[in-house]
Amino acid sequence: MNRAALALALVACSGGATPPVTEPAVTPAASAIDPAAHLPTQAEEIVFGDHVPGTLVKPGKAGKFPAIVLFQGSGPTDRDWNSPLITTKNGSGKLLAEALASHGAVVVRFDKAGVAANTTKLEGQTLDIYVAEARAALAYVRSRPEVDTAHVFIAGHSEGGLHAIRTADLEGNALAGVLLLSTTGRTLRDILLAQITTQIERAAPGQAEAMVAPFRTAMDDFIAGKTIDPKAATPIAGLQQLLGSLTAPASATLARGLLVADPLAGVAKITVPIFIYNGEKDVQVDPTIDTPLLASAAKANKDVTVFLDAGGRSRAEARAQVARRAAREPRRARDRVQLARPRPRRSDGCRDRRLARQALALRDREAGDTAILLALIVGEHVLELDLVLGAKRREQQLDARVA
Repeated sequence: MNRAALALALVACSGGATPPVTEPAVTPAASAIDPAAHLPTQAEEIVFGDHVPGTLVKPGKAGKFPAIVLFQGSGPTDRDWNSPLITTKNGSGKLLAEALASHGAVVVRFDKAGVAANTTKLEGQTLDIYVAEARAALAYVRSRPEVDTAHVFIAGHSEGGLHAIRTADLEGNALAGVLLLSTTGRTLRDILLAQITTQIERAAPGQAEAMVAPFRTAMDDFIAGKTIDPKAATPIAGLQQLLGSLTAPASATLARGLLVADPLAGVAKITVPIFIYNGEKDVQVDPTIDTPLLASAAKANKDVTVFLDAGGRSRAEARAQVARRAAREPRRARDRVQLARPRPRRSDGCRDRRLARQALALRDREAGDTAILLALIVGEHVLELDLVLGAKRREQQLDARVA
């Protein structure tokens, strides 16, 4: 999805109620951002709420503009959408904010609790800490003289979409719209179990259910508040490590909340316009499962736009490209990075700026999004999780699994 597509989505959210469509195309209102504009931009460092650090980017001209608060995806992902768990840094959140500002929006992005410059401790915290920070960001943008307070949006990517939904439930009609970018329609518990089952079935056909069943039981016991022993719960070393990270005292409260948070219940209560975006080749947030779930949950809302992006390359396509190169020349370090993250293509109209396609969906298209989410729980350690062999090889690549 390119920046013009998101601009049109914001235009759609700015207008009156319209039936759901798959290709948003609405004439911009005077208060909407302009997909055709290429304005100079200005950035400034800000602090709001309970010492939450962030960056505000705005058009470099006088006027009143709509505002967008961006909430990044999972794990230790900072305001620019970079993560210490990922070796390459494309700063897609920064690029996205600058692109939207060039179209006539004031954009705020920030370091969430426990990440980068935000020193808030996560121990004992619940998901409410993220909602509090998002609402503080919204309050801040409304206080800015250059912001049209009637047109303030929140956009969440991946796990950030869950926090955007929960924030919208409390903000009500004070928001002009909610943008869900590659947001799951299932709980983390269900996604995690589905991914693990698929991986085991591929490696050991016919054995997945027997191997996953004790892990599922242990996870549900943990969610119910029971004490579990990871080694007694499953013989698979990788799953023992995963349960250990989930149940660690410093992260258990937050982990329980992440595992059971239901995005559908929240979406069903949103009354302002909703934009639901997903990539058709997304390997983590399934466009055939999650997108329809979100759209169905929002059916009572008469202003819902669904946009499925058919562009970009899947991880399998990227692997094939690397395999072809490896056959021609010795494998080098850059091939490893390319295997994990295909080089993003320029979006139409980006000119000399490479607005990575990742800016809008997109990290989880090539990455295991659940892996990155669980990285928040285990800190800076990324281990490749081989569910059958229990390998513990440490990796720094996008498709790593967290243990």
